[in-house]
Amino acid sequence: MRCPNCGQENPAEAKFCGKCATRLAADIPTSSGPVVPAASGDVSQGMKVGIIIGSIVIPLLGMIMGLIYMNDPSPAKKAVGKTWLFVGIGAVAFWCVCSMIAGGLQNL
Repeated sequence: MRCPNCGQENPAEAKFCGKCATRLAADIPTSSGPVVPAASGDVSQGMKVGIIIGSIVIPLLGMIMGLIYMNDPSPAKKAVGKTWLFVGIGAVAFWCVCSMIAGGLQNL
């Protein structure tokens, strides 16, 4: 291997030039490993449908469970029903806000 600084011919396994002690280019790593392509931001159609169905069904299920438990005469079940109802309503409100934000971002 030839030294880029002084032109001295060096053994192939040498890391430094034997004449001027310049670091030889073979010592510099060219790559740390295979290049991994960046993940695309695309979501499959099936995943979109699953997210939409899940974000509608789960809050509705929570509200239905809340109404069922609130009609029970037991005070403990009424409290659980109220919690289910509030969680369901909160999830619907959160979904609406996220939808409005996402819709607004698409219009930019």
